[in-house]
Amino acid sequence: MGRDAIKQRKTIAINDNLLDRMNATELAANQFRMTQTRDKLASGVNSQSQAIRTHEQVGKEVRDAIKRIGGTLPENIPPAEHIKEVEKRIQQTTPKLTLDERDAGGLLGGKTKS
Repeated sequence: MGRDAIKQRKTIAINDNLLDRMNATELAANQFRMTQTRDKLASGVNSQSQAIRTHEQVGKEVRDAIKRIGGTLPENIPPAEHIKEVEKRIQQTTPKLTLDERDAGGLLGGKTKS
């Protein structure tokens, strides 16, 4: 799925950056896909068509791994709170020594409550 199709599926505004609405799991999957693609491209990919095939192959393998593990495919993960809203909330919050479930969910790998 392309960026615009994913945004439409998740009902994310066309003007919003998709990365600004990803949760920790989705960001990590994308980062893993990008680093693996970069490393594979560096090992001798010489043409644009070969680079495109490499990108698609690595993306498919990452998706297959997510499926095997039993995880949720990125396009099925609900959009996270917009990063600007998170920043605003953090600025308005008094620092504390413990995190409640909403604040720690992404760090602990759980789901956050909205």
